[in-house]
Amino acid sequence: MSSISRLAALIKEDVNNEESSIISLYGKLLNGWYKLVVWFGIPFMVYILMSRFY
Repeated sequence: MSSISRLAALIKEDVNNEESSIISLYGKLLNGWYKLVVWFGIPFMVYILMSRFY
């Protein structure tokens, strides 16, 4: 149980830091996920719209 509380304290300390590695990693993951959705979502929507009319 003490290891969990120690881990929580380390995460809390990192998140409250000005240059947080957890926050920057989360931002990079969200940015990559957004690009993935855009690059695969737009062609998929074009395919759906084209298949509906033909």
